[in-house]
Amino acid sequence: MKIAHYIGRHQNDDIFARIGWACTRAVQRGKFKQCTHVEAILAEHENGKVTIASSSLRDKGVRVKRTRLFRGSWIIADVPQWEVEKSIALLSETYGVPYDLFGALATVFPTRQNKKQFFCTEWVAFPFLQSPHIFGPAQFAAITLSIGKDVTEQFFADRGE
Repeated sequence: MKIAHYIGRHQNDDIFARIGWACTRAVQRGKFKQCTHVEAILAEHENGKVTIASSSLRDKGVRVKRTRLFRGSWIIADVPQWEVEKSIALLSETYGVPYDLFGALATVFPTRQNKKQFFCTEWVAFPFLQSPHIFGPAQFAAITLSIGKDVTEQFFADRGE
């Protein structure tokens, strides 16, 4: 299964969202502190688009969408021992569940998560890791790229980029 880690600049977001993303980067540590969001890649299509799923603050919770990912904005990890079917099953159980802002903040601040909601990393990691609610985007990128393989260059080459 492939996991997409967002490292883009959020240039299309409003000023408040960009401040939020800057704060996310400021509180994270490690090699992947530039990661601000994560998506499970559920399917790859011939036209270069992918079907992704996650929990999104912008979209107000768990959702799925078909889109194109762009080189320079994403790091793609392939974790072959993780089965995409588990994420698809989770999506069918949790579609529309609200975004857990306090849970996302709890990865770096002393707040509590809402066990009936998800933030991006928690949702993507849920079928595969113990205590997925403790990992922020940078930590999760380090995990997926340690147990899996960085396939970013091949992923975008396969799409003609």
